[in-house]
Amino acid sequence: MKAFLSIFALTISLSASSQQYITRQGTLSFDAGSPLEDITATSNSATAVYDAADGKLGVQVLMTSFQFKRALMQEHFNENYVESEVYPKAVFKGKFDDGRAIGALTIHGVTQDVNVPASLKEESGTAHLLVEFEATIEEFGIDIPGAVANKIDKQAKILVDCKMQSR
Repeated sequence: MKAFLSIFALTISLSASSQQYITRQGTLSFDAGSPLEDITATSNSATAVYDAADGKLGVQVLMTSFQFKRALMQEHFNENYVESEVYPKAVFKGKFDDGRAIGALTIHGVTQDVNVPASLKEESGTAHLLVEFEATIEEFGIDIPGAVANKIDKQAKILVDCKMQSR
């Protein structure tokens, strides 16, 4: 009986660890403001996928899904800075490993390696991913005109908050 319970517990833990989670309603926000200008935007339609068996993690967001406080800011963001018609998505492909999100982040057609602190909690058929980090805007090939350079922080603060369901 004891051996049966041990095998049963092992089977349950293995099946739980091979769980896959997904959301299409993740929150991704950024703050690139300065003391002169409040530049924040949020998307509530980020897609995130996590495979607990191997730690693979993917997050993507349509650039046009970011909502700004002012429509003109949103228009400038999409047309002049991230060029959403040419580069429609921001994509992270990598893995969650020991409290870190490690992989490749592509924005504006430029891919950079990232290795940032992250938390991922699995509980009752859900997984909650939370990542906060900074990214240097010009490293992704986004040009900031001199006329507004003092209004935009060179480091964008990014927050990823995705509550995923098992599939």
